[in-house]
Amino acid sequence: MTEQKYIVRANKGKPRIWLEGKRLTAAGFTAGDQFELINARADHSLLILRKMDGNRRISGKAERPIIDLSGASCAPFATGDAVLVTYESDTITIKGDA
Repeated sequence: MTEQKYIVRANKGKPRIWLEGKRLTAAGFTAGDQFELINARADHSLLILRKMDGNRRISGKAERPIIDLSGASCAPFATGDAVLVTYESDTITIKGDA
């Protein structure tokens, strides 16, 4: 398990969470894989699950996979929020960093 402190950025005035590189690869996420984004509103977190039939795709190249979430996909987080990103096997959890 790897953890990363992250500040939600902005792109065209909307919140953006940009994850890339070795942390993704170590958690089993590679370019071209599919994933499911789950908004767990009860505990104010986002869950990214690598799934063969996911409705989103990881972009980038083999050596640098990228997951780019923006706008409503970042809810419940807003631009400037501090979050904690936890990378585990086939799962990424994004929670508010209180």
